[in-house]
Amino acid sequence: MVRRTQERPRGRVTAFAACGALLVAALALTGCLGSKSGPVTGGGPGSASNSGEASTQVPAVPLPLADKIAPPQNGAYLGVYTPPAPFDISRVDAFEAKVGRAAAIVMWYQPWVSSNRSRFDTATVVAVMRRGKVPLITWEPWDPGSNANNVLDPGAQPTYRLSGIASGTFDPYIREWAKAIRALGGPIMLRPMHEMNGNWYPWSGTSNGNKPVEFVAAWRRIHDIFVSEGATNVTWVWSINRESVPTGAGNSFAAYYPGDAYVDWTALSGFNFGATSSHPGWHSFRQLYDKPLAYLNTLGKPICIAEFSSVEQGGDKAAWLTDAYANILKTPQVKAVVYFDSLEIGASARQDWRADTSPASLQALRTAIAPSYFLSSPPPELPLWADSLDARQWGSLTSVDPIY
Repeated sequence: MVRRTQERPRGRVTAFAACGALLVAALALTGCLGSKSGPVTGGGPGSASNSGEASTQVPAVPLPLADKIAPPQNGAYLGVYTPPAPFDISRVDAFEAKVGRAAAIVMWYQPWVSSNRSRFDTATVVAVMRRGKVPLITWEPWDPGSNANNVLDPGAQPTYRLSGIASGTFDPYIREWAKAIRALGGPIMLRPMHEMNGNWYPWSGTSNGNKPVEFVAAWRRIHDIFVSEGATNVTWVWSINRESVPTGAGNSFAAYYPGDAYVDWTALSGFNFGATSSHPGWHSFRQLYDKPLAYLNTLGKPICIAEFSSVEQGGDKAAWLTDAYANILKTPQVKAVVYFDSLEIGASARQDWRADTSPASLQALRTAIAPSYFLSSPPPELPLWADSLDARQWGSLTSVDPIY
């Protein structure tokens, strides 16, 4: 199973662009095309403790709340994970130039451990939005170290047991995120505790002394804290692994579902590992996705394929990509697909998921996502929210310095 490399803080994000004519006009009024010194509240980046207490930077002027992200009536939003974006936003630009299409969604990971980008970074999120992209933040209660692929026993981190989250240990940290996202006002897709039906994370229902029912309780507690803080601009993304590990009724997809009132979108992840892992095998899109998609369809929520790619070893990656996107095009319940553009190197395995692992694969991806069915324009909730801001609000929003 994939575990991402987590990079340490690398400095400030300074590259911004506008997300459409409405945002350009707003920014022209304020003159806020670069980073400025601005209001900061609370302690420094290292102020969080194991209980999750942290402070955040927030705009000084009240901002309106965006609506939740609704699925497109037709088509599927294009998304990308391409580290170290968004903390180096130029990586998104490079990916888009490479594949010939813009992304409507940018996904990334943030852990809860205080030493590794645990805080909600308003300025970095604004940088993504100003490029016309909705942030999809995968929020992870664990310590991934400097390279998550090298954590020896990632499912065993007692600090992050589900029972602790459900009983309130991390409430201060969760509440700070809720307050910061509410203060920002713009649309955020939040994907907490993904792949919980696997056994490789400390929030997995069968690892770390956990039970699936504790996942449901932890999810609901996180959700309820955000609701209590008025952070209704969050779109909640509940995300499974494409297969349960271990298998069995006690670890089914359904055992982890927190209920319709707590979920806005569903999601899944699944990779074609080919010959690069200890469980090799070349698997088509349908072999990977038919079973989990059939379950997610029963929930009646829009579906996001949140982690998605293939390696070259063991088959024909170009043909795999062509087939995968052709199948997505014929699967109307899938409303967003996030390409996993990353090289993963661990102690015993190496998987290169990037789009340009070969000229043939890159050309196949460019051709596969060219149809207008795949949407590069941002979800309308983002430009509608941006257009509702006046010059003073934009000035406050863009005056906050990045944390990372």
